[in-house]
Amino acid sequence: MRKFWGFYDNGIYRVGCNGPSIYVYDQNNRELNIFKDIKHAYVGVFQPGTNIFVTKSTEGSLAVYDLEKGKLLNKIVITQNGAQDEGIAFSPDGKQLYNIEKPFRSTRTQLTVYQTSDYTVLKTLFTEEAWMHLVFLEFDKDSGKGYLLGFMRDDSGIFEYGFIGRFENDNISEIKRLSNEEYEYIQAYKAWEQSGFTEKKQEWSNIKRYSEKPHVSLEQVYRKL
Repeated sequence: MRKFWGFYDNGIYRVGCNGPSIYVYDQNNRELNIFKDIKHAYVGVFQPGTNIFVTKSTEGSLAVYDLEKGKLLNKIVITQNGAQDEGIAFSPDGKQLYNIEKPFRSTRTQLTVYQTSDYTVLKTLFTEEAWMHLVFLEFDKDSGKGYLLGFMRDDSGIFEYGFIGRFENDNISEIKRLSNEEYEYIQAYKAWEQSGFTEKKQEWSNIKRYSEKPHVSLEQVYRKL
């Protein structure tokens, strides 16, 4: 599936994202559906234990699909103000969807939590953090603990340093600083991972510079810092 920016497989359905279209296949690569509900959809994620798939558009929209029923369940317009290419993740139990968003300006992120029963907003976090820019949220597969990757800006608004912090009880704590090289590698790797490790994303990503680096989880990096 070389043509896709993002490609995902939950053992029942396989989904390819190429921007204007979302392609759905069975395990034999038989095409089942093509969705064209949002533009610039390059990444997505399966809700754990279900056939629900959520895709994220860089133009500021989310689309929620029931692949078993072959239909769009919900379309959420976040903003049309700048690229939205930060991380998206489900909680381990699948009851919440966490999306890093920039609804007002490209330099200010927030973490919006959606309840997956109806995909309404449950809460919005870190809205007042002017100097902290969130990039990826990851829940460790073994421990279930959450970790946030991001960077801090200095007083002039310029990148100062990258970090990983623990995410618990709707807060970020025990922030650990990364070297510039560590941050650049982890950010590039997580962007590639979010695509489903597609060849197309790798081709156009900085991850090519780090071909000798190992695969990592945010928890593994955090423990070593």
